[in-house]
Parts: sequence; structure tokens; C-alpha cells
Amino acid sequence: MNLSELRAFDLLGRCETGSIVNTVSLSSTGNYLAAGGFDHKVYYYDSRGTQLWNYTTGDIVYTVSISSDGSRIAAGSNDRKVYFFNREGELLWSRKTGGNINSVAVSSEGLYIATGGEDGKVYFLDKDGKLLWSFNSGDAVRSVAISRDGDYVATGSANNYVYLLDSEGKTLWGKKTGSLINSVTMTPNAYYVAAGGSNYNVYLFDRKGEFSWMHNPGYWVSSVSLSSNGSHLAAGSFDDRIYLFNLTGAKLWDYQVKDDVYAVEIAPDSSFIAAGSWDDSIYALNMSGKELWNCSCGGNINSLDVSRDSSTIAAGSEAGAVYIFKRNATAFALLSGDASFLPEEPVKTEDSSLEENIQPVEETPVDTGGIENLVEDAAASSGDKKENIKTGGKLGMEELPSEKSSSSIFGIFDSIKFPLALLIGSMAGTVFFLKRRLTKRQEMDENTEDFENLEESDT
Repeated sequence: MNLSELRAFDLLGRCETGSIVNTVSLSSTGNYLAAGGFDHKVYYYDSRGTQLWNYTTGDIVYTVSISSDGSRIAAGSNDRKVYFFNREGELLWSRKTGGNINSVAVSSEGLYIATGGEDGKVYFLDKDGKLLWSFNSGDAVRSVAISRDGDYVATGSANNYVYLLDSEGKTLWGKKTGSLINSVTMTPNAYYVAAGGSNYNVYLFDRKGEFSWMHNPGYWVSSVSLSSNGSHLAAGSFDDRIYLFNLTGAKLWDYQVKDDVYAVEIAPDSSFIAAGSWDDSIYALNMSGKELWNCSCGGNINSLDVSRDSSTIAAGSEAGAVYIFKRNATAFALLSGDASFLPEEPVKTEDSSLEENIQPVEETPVDTGGIENLVEDAAASSGDKKENIKTGGKLGMEELPSEKSSSSIFGIFDSIKFPLALLIGSMAGTVFFLKRRLTKRQEMDENTEDFENLEESDT
């Protein structure tokens, strides 16, 4: 098989807007997509790229954010307003602020909205549009991030500071960096906060504000992304490179494209890193830095998003279009060398007779290619002790739905000739199934430790 002919992601839709697209945001399963751009509009699409509605604001839309189920959509415009919609496109409310809106973030359930803009303030509102609190950073707010439950808000400002605030508006910490901050991100429970700035540095902090490390990728950092468990940090830079660091700050690799990298995101299941560049292309790399896929979109890529189930990538292009891609499970498995992505195949019979042997479907352990050991290997090479680094059981799986056991028993009996055999087989199958479910559950319970489940006393 020629792997070069495989496509790890298939194009589901190319949604024409006719104007530069600045921002995109996907629901958790990729079923819904919000976008905004230079034509002053907020757009809403389904997973096939069908436009469900659009709404015209008073100026350029630079930022959108969507709730997990796609039922609530927030948008920020250069008309200084924050807008909040339901899935049907009804404007639930809008709120005027003191400056153009640069960034907006919605909590997972759509209960809280954080936003920041040119007036230097962070605003925290509830789903009904009530202002719960505001925070004055002292200079233009470039980026905000919110934890899934809305308990924490991180912000990066042009005054060179990174802040972490709680849901009551209390400043937990503020840390001065050496430059204005272009991008902030956090793990789902805010155990780690990362930022990238114009002095070419990437910064990592824990929830207590302790400075873990900074690293110089080589040029202006436009975008940062943390894996779900905090074990890896990706950065996009204007030196035309994508970078990946581990928790100790060791650079694992960098990957060069043909122009500035404006957006990066680590897939929540840590199976790939998506990036958008001004070379008109979207890239997907594995955690070892190997390119799995790329696609030219006919214009500079300003933003992208990956759904929480890691199945879908969306991107906005300066060519005036939104692109939606779906992961091709078979091609992705072959290109990444990870058989766990292969779709389950039906059990095949040797002939067309009704009678066949009863045998359980065997589960073969998947070789992950050593991804789980990247943190330890890089730490060892940089002089850090492996025993001081926790990697958890499987990277990037925090708070994702549990995997269901695929073990089952299939058998067809002649119910007239062999009623007793059918009864015995059914009982045996039930016992085997329950045993496999119990074993699977025990394995999962033993595998739950990750970077965000450190002892609560540390937080």
C-alpha cells in the first residue's frame, strides 16, 4: 500500500463567506461550528458545512467560542460588544464594553463567558448576560482562556503580564514576563497555564503561579496549546516553525513549514498536533513530529480548532472560506502506526452455513510507538530525573469518555438440533463478557492518574 496516497483527514465542507475568516470554534463532537470574520458576521454551520444561520454585528468579528454541545455561542466584535446566541441563531443578549473585543471564551456547559479587549479589562458574565465581575489588567487584553467548569480564567495582556483569576474575580496570581502576551491557554482544570509572547518566549506556570520554565523557540510566538494532561506544550512561531516541549521545558522537536505559523492545537487525545500557517496550509503532525497530513486552503490560515473528541479540524482562511475536515480512521491508523484507530470489522465466517465455531474476539495490545515515554526520554537527555516526572497512564485522555470494551462472542447455532448447546454457549458468553468488562474497568481504574489529578493539597 502506498501510504503517500492516504489522507488522514477528509474534507467535509468548504463554507464560502466571501470575506477573511478570523476565527472558528467547534463543538465537542464536531457537529457544530461557529465562525466570524471581516464581513462583520457570525456564522453557524453543521458538520456537513451547511450554514444554519448568520448574524451581522456592527464591525469585524475577531473571536468566537462555542459550548461543548453547540447550544451556546459567544462572539466578540470591533463594535465593542459581546454577543451571545443559542443554537437556533436567536440573539439572547449583547453587552457593550469599553473597547474592541480581542478574545472570548465560553465554559463547557455554556454557563459562563470570559472576554477581554482593547480597554484592558477582562469581563466575566453568566449565561443570562449578567456581569459577575471585571478585572483591569492595565493594558489591552490579547487573549483569555477559561477552564471547562468556569472556575478559572487566564488572561494575557499587552502590559507583559499573565494573570489567573477565579470565578469570583479574585486574582490568584499575576506574573510579569518580558513581552506582551499574544496567546494564553490552560489545561481543562487549570492546573497548568501557558503563554506565548513577542519576546520569542513560551512560559509555563502551575495553578499556584509557580514559574516552571520559559523557552525561546526562536521568534515571535503567535499561539500556544497544552495537552489535556499538561504533559506537552505546542507553540507556533513567526519563524515558520511548530515546536513541541515536554513538561520540563525540553524541546522535543521543531517542524518547519513555508511561512508564519498562526495557530496550533494539540488534539485532546494527543494523537496529533494541528497547525495553520500563512503558507495557505493546515498540517497534522504526530507527537513525534512526523507529518501525517497537510491541505492547502488557498489562503492564509488565521485560526483553527480541534473538536474535544479529536475527530474534526476546522480552519478559517483569508480566501474567504471555512474548512471542515473529518479524521479518516483507517488512513489515520495506517499513517500513525496506531491500530487503535482502525474501525472494528465484523466477524467473518468461512462459509455460508449457519453453524460456526464459538471463539472470543481477541484484543491485541496496541503498540503506541513509545509516545508515553517522550517525557521521560527528553527529560533524561536534558539532565532531569525521570522519577520526578509523572506521565499518567495514557497521554491526553483526561475527562474524555471512557473507552468501551470491544470484546464479544459471536456464534450461530442450529436451534432445532442443538438447543442444549445454545443454552450452554449463551451462559458461557455472558460469563466471558462480564469478566472482560470487569477486567477492562480495573485496568481503567488503575490508569487514571495524570498531570491534573495531583494531590489537592498542592492546589
